[in-house]
This record gives sequence, C-alpha cells and structure tokens, in this order.
Amino acid sequence: MISLNELTKTYGRGADSVTVLDRLNFEVGAGEIFAVTGPSGAGKSTLAQCINLLERPTSGSVVVNGEDLSSLPEKRLRAARRRIGTVFQSASLLSRRTASENIALPLEYLGVTPGEIRARVGELIDRVGLGPKAHSYPFQLSGGQAQRVGIARALALRPAILLADEATSGLDPDTTSSVVELLKQLRTDLDLTVVFITHEMDTVRQIADSVARLERGRIVETGALVDLLTDHGSPLGRALQPRLRFAAADDDAATWYVTYDSADVPGDWIQRVSVDLAVPVHLLGASVETVHGINTGSATLGIAAASDDAVRAVLAKYGLSGTPDASRETGVGGAPVSPVRSGAVPALEGAA
Repeated sequence: MISLNELTKTYGRGADSVTVLDRLNFEVGAGEIFAVTGPSGAGKSTLAQCINLLERPTSGSVVVNGEDLSSLPEKRLRAARRRIGTVFQSASLLSRRTASENIALPLEYLGVTPGEIRARVGELIDRVGLGPKAHSYPFQLSGGQAQRVGIARALALRPAILLADEATSGLDPDTTSSVVELLKQLRTDLDLTVVFITHEMDTVRQIADSVARLERGRIVETGALVDLLTDHGSPLGRALQPRLRFAAADDDAATWYVTYDSADVPGDWIQRVSVDLAVPVHLLGASVETVHGINTGSATLGIAAASDDAVRAVLAKYGLSGTPDASRETGVGGAPVSPVRSGAVPALEGAA
C-alpha cells in the first residue's frame, strides 16, 4: 500500500519559491491500479519523482507498506527504492544494448550472478511477450516493443509497486491498448500495486480502479472509476466521459446531456423515456461502454416539449441523470462540444 500524507514539494525560497505539490493526501490499496490525471503543468511528473524519492519532498511523507521512505537516510532509501519499479514516458533504452541486456541492467548493478541474471531476464522477456526480440537492439523495436522492454526492466528487482509515468504517451491506440492489457495482467500475476500517471482519459477508463485529478499541485477530486463515471455531478467523471459531436435537435425539441448513474439502466431506456413522457425522444449522439462489468457512458437526446422536472424524474426512474441544453456543455479542457447539422448520428461504443 502507498500513502501520501500532506506531501508538499517547493522549489526555491522566499518570494521566489514555487509550490509544485501542495499538501497531497491519498492512499493506494494493495493490488490497486490508481490513475493520476490532470493538465500539463499540474505537477504529475513531480509527483512521480516524489513517490519514488528521486525528488525528496519539502514536507509530508511517502509511506510504502508501513515504512516512511521520505525519512530514510540515503543508504536505506536506495534499498527501499528497489520495491518501486518505474516505467517512464520514453523507455530510455541504451542503444548499444540488446533488449535482454537492457533488462539485465538493474541486476548487474546489484552484482547478481550471471546465471541468475540469465534466468530472470529470460523469464521477464517471455512475460512481456518479446522472446523473439531478446537479441534485438532498440532501433529494431517498435515503440510498443521498446516500452515492453522498459516494463520488464522495471520488474527486474521484483518490486511490489510499479510507477508508470506517462507510459503510453505517444503510442498509437492499438499499441496503448496492448500495453494497458499487459500492465493489468502483470498486476494480477505479480500482485503489483500500480500508480499510473497520464493525461489520456481514454487510457484511464481502460486501466484504472481509482482516479485522482491533480490541478495546480492539489488533488481536486478522487474516487473509484465506476463511481466517478456514474456520478452526473462529478467534474472528473464528466471529463472521463468521451464527448462526441452530436446531431442538432429539431427546432421544437430541447437538447439533453444524459449520463448513466446506475448499474441497472435498461437497454431500451430511450423508448421507455419517450413512452413515459408521451413525447418523441431522439438519439443525437452517444458513447456507452462497459467498465468493470458495468455499463457507463453518456448520450445526447432531443426531447420534444416537456418540463425539465418531468424529464429529470423520468430519467432518474431508469438510473439516469440529465442536464438540458447540452450545446452549452464543454468538453475536456473546456473545449465546446457543438452540435452538427447532419443526418449522421455517432455510433454507440460498446454495449448499451
């Protein structure tokens, strides 16, 4: 388990000081994948460096499995860091070493015997699915393959915690998905606790059990992924929802942004809402997917004349929440999500 208690990191002194992390508090349970997201400049990379103590916090503590790493002297800290494997945005492989030789680096540094190194490297390169690439050099690897080597190297010393700092940034969607599935499988097989730092909301939905949003050095919201996705009032939950362009409603209809707020939303809920309201309800756009076995997502509807209170009540009956006039909603990062005057309606993603 990881626990951050009033973690603060300040650079400089006096009037010229800059506080990059401001009294952060959160816990990551054993075996959990905890994602930290936020805009550029929010302090995500500094947080990663403080968790593995490459940067010492100005104040506060980083506690791993009951031991306060931030208070350890340097010699004991070097030993404690072995419990934390780190995967960086760039795999940072040595160009003159093969994939196997890159994975072996931490073991060589600790003086592990050559026989033990060969056995451990062979186990790891097979585990990340790169057996045929064991003797390939970095220039012979794709971006995804290089990142897999980086993951294997991070696991060389059998850490209990894996810290992934923008580990999928710059990878194409298919490669990102494969790396995410690998990390999830490794979490299960090796009983790892994972801190996954990213700005990619789609990736968060694929990998995380819990999520925190970091803004200007502070945690502004945190919670279980499914709870956030099914909370219409959660800014982080809304940011995590895919926001697609939607078709324009008819002139006599209001536009509603609707989110799944329950695990029990019926598949034919649009038809039921229309029957209960006794007015036409048109699907203008939607993105619905299954997360941890629960259908989550959002839809944009055109609803003909009906009072806002009546619409909200009927939506709530089926485990949904809605906000009228979705054309004034904003997408991730504040970008407007505008209707499109087109007959094409975006297709549903996943099962409804």
